[in-house]
Amino acid sequence: MSEEKSSPQVATTVDRAGALLELLAAHPDGLTITVLTRHLSTQRAPLYRILEALMKHRLVRRDEQKRYLLGVGTLELARAFSAQFPAGVDQMLAELADETDATASLVGADGDVLTTIAAKTPSTASVHVVTPPGFQHPSGPLSMRNALAALQPPSDDDTEEIQEARRLGYAVGRGRVVHARYGMSAVVPGRAAGASPLLLALVSLHELDHERLAEPLLRTARLIGLTLP
Repeated sequence: MSEEKSSPQVATTVDRAGALLELLAAHPDGLTITVLTRHLSTQRAPLYRILEALMKHRLVRRDEQKRYLLGVGTLELARAFSAQFPAGVDQMLAELADETDATASLVGADGDVLTTIAAKTPSTASVHVVTPPGFQHPSGPLSMRNALAALQPPSDDDTEEIQEARRLGYAVGRGRVVHARYGMSAVVPGRAAGASPLLLALVSLHELDHERLAEPLLRTARLIGLTLP
């Protein structure tokens, strides 16, 4: 078979494998082959072949109830991804969380998809927002997206939040996208040209005094930026 004819098939298989892994990530209790075929709009035979290949590489496993779940191989990939970032980032996030009494997160932006890379909650005993590594943030004009939008040249379509973020150097979330979730976000400077943006975010169940917390947020963002390769 010629390369031209096989490429679409390969692309479809890889795309389906990626969709399968994302689906299992969203369902930590596992899914049966019946549910997987329905969600992925495919037949059992090709899906079984993909699952067998992913199990071979320990990216997927099957339990006694014949449900498919993410495998330990995904942890190895996650560790390899985290190794791109300096070890001191966790300590900087922990110190920022304690200083601001808010969850501090380093978030990667891939287009419109925002994913937590690392996060630390304050050491106090009160209740805090938890955004574990791998958490995908909801759609909508979160402070993180407004902070990214503020990097672009001014536009007549800019919202008040984007205009504010451009003026302040950080964006403020006031619980409008996710009820009772308040945040502040700043873009981490120093990323190489073409690299995906990183954001530093503070998230709390309580409204944040952004004028008071701006200094530690921006200071830590600069420090993280200095440690990036």
